[in-house]
Amino acid sequence: MKKQSYTYGMKLVGLLLHLFFTVVLTVAVFLLATLMSKSILELTDIGTENFFSSGYYVRCMEQKCSDLSKYFRLQQKGERRTSEEDRRYLQYTNEFKREDTNFCYWYKQNGVWYTNQPDTEEGQEFDTQSVLMEAKTMGDYLLYDMEKKEFETDIRGLEDYFFNSYGNQMYLPLENVVLVIGVDTDLTAKDDLYDANVEYVRLHPWIKVSIAAALISMMGWVLSLVYLTLVTGHRDGEEGVHLNFIDKIKTEIVIAVFVLVTSELLMLVSHVNNSTGNVSGLLVASGTVSMVIDMLFLVFYLSMVRRMKAEVMWENSLACWLARGLSKTFRERTVTVRVLALFSIHMIICFILAVGAFHFDSVICLLLLLAFSAMEAYLLLRMAVEHYQIYQGVEKITEGALDAKIDVDELHGDDKRLAEAINNIGSGLLHAVDESTKNERMKADLITNVSHDIKTPLTSIINYVNLIKMEDIENERVLGYIKILDEKSQRLKQLTEDLVETSRITSGNIKLDMQKIDLVELVCQTAGEFNEKFETKELTIVTKLPKTAVMIWADGRQLYRVIENLYNNVAKYAMEKTRVYVDVQVSEGEAVFSIKNVSERSLAVENSNAGDLTERFIRGDVSRTTEGSGLGLSIAKSLTELMGGTFRISVDGDLFKAAIHFPADREPGMAE
Repeated sequence: MKKQSYTYGMKLVGLLLHLFFTVVLTVAVFLLATLMSKSILELTDIGTENFFSSGYYVRCMEQKCSDLSKYFRLQQKGERRTSEEDRRYLQYTNEFKREDTNFCYWYKQNGVWYTNQPDTEEGQEFDTQSVLMEAKTMGDYLLYDMEKKEFETDIRGLEDYFFNSYGNQMYLPLENVVLVIGVDTDLTAKDDLYDANVEYVRLHPWIKVSIAAALISMMGWVLSLVYLTLVTGHRDGEEGVHLNFIDKIKTEIVIAVFVLVTSELLMLVSHVNNSTGNVSGLLVASGTVSMVIDMLFLVFYLSMVRRMKAEVMWENSLACWLARGLSKTFRERTVTVRVLALFSIHMIICFILAVGAFHFDSVICLLLLLAFSAMEAYLLLRMAVEHYQIYQGVEKITEGALDAKIDVDELHGDDKRLAEAINNIGSGLLHAVDESTKNERMKADLITNVSHDIKTPLTSIINYVNLIKMEDIENERVLGYIKILDEKSQRLKQLTEDLVETSRITSGNIKLDMQKIDLVELVCQTAGEFNEKFETKELTIVTKLPKTAVMIWADGRQLYRVIENLYNNVAKYAMEKTRVYVDVQVSEGEAVFSIKNVSERSLAVENSNAGDLTERFIRGDVSRTTEGSGLGLSIAKSLTELMGGTFRISVDGDLFKAAIHFPADREPGMAE
């Protein structure tokens, strides 16, 4: 990557270009504003070259019509005119009665005609159509005939003056007024319309030049400011940010000086805009003032940029100096004393500044009061943000992200110490959880390894027992021993397999093949396999199943194991000659399989909590004299939860109930 050049020459060029674009932009905008404010040009005239097609011409004609209306009113008043009205009447007479004019009119009121044509006599009669034809031959014309209710003109936009603006219909009475106006578009006479045309032709090109200059200078101003922003504070051959002497002045002082001086200069610019001097002189004055303002802006702006680059904006401020002093003073004080002291200082400072600002009308006190309020608002906002950062960190830790850390680099004071303490708590909890997880993993590994180690000698024992059973042994006592060995070895084998299976499920080392399963069909299939066992204990099965399919998403093999385990649990622990209730139903979009039986042993006495029965090695038979490993319900619960279901058991006296819940997904067209 090419190294950036920070030479003085390039910086000076960027500075001069920025000032140049500032002056050009100001002059262009000032010229446009001046022309528009003086009604010389309008935005609609940008693409208009002809004076008689411009909005400026329409404004001139509106002014002429307005002056003509006032002239007729003053003429009608006669001797009742005041001295001021006499002065204006003479002025209008000179304007409309001059022989060399491009504006001709014929006005009829109460049957009497008035005109400014030099070859006419007082009270001479005219024909409206004849004078209209004469007006049309001049170029532009207007007919305002309230006798025949006619209006006609070829001056675009002039009809709005007569009909759309309140107060401009001044040719009264309306019933018998006729006004015909003709304008010589050749401008043979050098009157005010001729002067307006000359002014339009002279100033019209400047509006396009001003718009183009404003757009180009705006882009140049922005680009040069971006360049100065990038290079300020950097020097060739030096690392880091170089600060000037002005950058070492307190931040608030620089801001206050810039605001005060800029306000005075802006007031000067406003005064220049309101003045009525020569346009060229006003342009020079506005350009000069704008260049001075831009120089002050660059000094202030680039100083702020260098401070931010060097990260000394806060450190080199009065607020930081005051905050550090207060921190040192109240660091060892109690919270209550510190809060009361800070509040007292706040009230004293605000009272002093408010009295100076509003009682003595001091602008400096008002600015200081605003700056002090802004500083307090900043500190309160920063405190709120830091509290929120700490809250977010604590929330992450409570959600289980024990390795989450709060960034203490941007915190201050007590908040920083609190965040560090929370980080230490999180680290301690993470260490404890890691140790607990490690211990659980070691237990699972131990169970798996021991189970595998037991399998080998157990298999040999089972094989030898089977070989002994094949021998012709007549001793009844030996046969009894062999039977006991066979039963216990099979029970030990089942326990070992359950231990391995529990370890696999707990560690998540099991793959599921999720498919749509008909829960009703699976229950019927499982129940049929246990008919013989239930008949042995004389158990009566009461089944309540829907007549339609109940579809759920599950692994068919594992779900069969769960239901088989529940049936097997009933076959082992149900009281003989009792009823077993099996139920499948769909409720609120959930498929529920439940099985209930009366336990042979008292569950209420031996199990204080029904949830204990789903823990490992827990059985309803606390004396553990019955067969079983105590892992069946635990395995069933784990498998159900892995498939997205819910496993629940409940105990009511000696009544045992187990239920599994899955989201129902019925086949189309099926009903309960």
